[in-house]
Amino acid sequence: MEFIGSDIDQSYNYVIRHGFHLNEWFYNCTGIDGFALGVPRPWLGSYFLTVGVVLMAIYIPCLIVICKSDLMKSSCYKIMVWLGILDVCCIFVNSIATGFLGIQGATLCSYPVFIFSMGALGCGCWMGSCATCILLGINRCCDVNQNLKIRKIFLGWKIYPTLLVPVLYTLYAIFFTKTASFNSNLMSWFFNPLLPNGRLATDYVNLQHAINNCIVSGATTLIYTYLCVILFAKSRFIKSESMTKTQRQVFFQSVLICSFNAVAAYIYVYMQYFTPAPITIIIGQIAWQWSHGSVCLIYITMNRSVRRGVLDLFLPKSFRNKHKIGTYQEKIHRLSFSVGTKGTTKGPTSSGTAVF
Repeated sequence: MEFIGSDIDQSYNYVIRHGFHLNEWFYNCTGIDGFALGVPRPWLGSYFLTVGVVLMAIYIPCLIVICKSDLMKSSCYKIMVWLGILDVCCIFVNSIATGFLGIQGATLCSYPVFIFSMGALGCGCWMGSCATCILLGINRCCDVNQNLKIRKIFLGWKIYPTLLVPVLYTLYAIFFTKTASFNSNLMSWFFNPLLPNGRLATDYVNLQHAINNCIVSGATTLIYTYLCVILFAKSRFIKSESMTKTQRQVFFQSVLICSFNAVAAYIYVYMQYFTPAPITIIIGQIAWQWSHGSVCLIYITMNRSVRRGVLDLFLPKSFRNKHKIGTYQEKIHRLSFSVGTKGTTKGPTSSGTAVF
């Protein structure tokens, strides 16, 4: 009970219930100049801020295109849209807010409520995206192996209560677990605010976050390894150029996203219990950034339907028709990662070009 009480006292839920004031027992900024504790990091800050703005400018139009298209008939893309919302929130924290705070040399006491709010959002959406990635991986596995009984949870209306699980998990992580705070000295987010009058380091450990990261590192690796193995096995019986292309895309996308997630997860668990080298912390922060940002780059570079939809959003129809770009061209025959027993049957859990 004491452990649960400590979590609540250091959660965003506590801040909301107490008129947006932090618990002074754990986060006492009285008489502390937050900027004096920090160090301005203009170069790193500019990197995170610039990359964050670029990623947001790519990701948001991609989500709009997906939501407006018939891709949303697929359970896969319903999951992807929720994952995209979480990714956008995380990019805002781990890139834009991080860059802004780093340039200023801020620490928790510089902007207590803002930093605490960003920490809650970033940590909660990271944990939610981990759960959603696992769900998406299972969905992909069900498309390549339709004999899996678990695939029933993605059919028809059942996708909505299934998707409710990571949604509720995200809300729990945002409002009821210990919150991270930014420190410009190391250009990253820590559950320990590193205040001169702070408590013991063990008082700030977020056990749920550590468990989450351990599970996601192992589970995503196993799921995407299974996915790649099944696809390669099926390719022996399917001699088609499209299957070979799908094979390559699945392998590359899965390894890329899984690698960023795994590196970020392992480093952040390590940071809770040990004192890592500064370069390790920066690598962890960059891995966290790209574990969310890489998805929109995959959309825009590997998914022709989404890419053309984005062009339609920004380019006038007359310009598209003149230069024969966007949806002016004939409609794309979308690939599907779903492989039936005879090799070409599209499963009901899939529609459109799966991204990973």
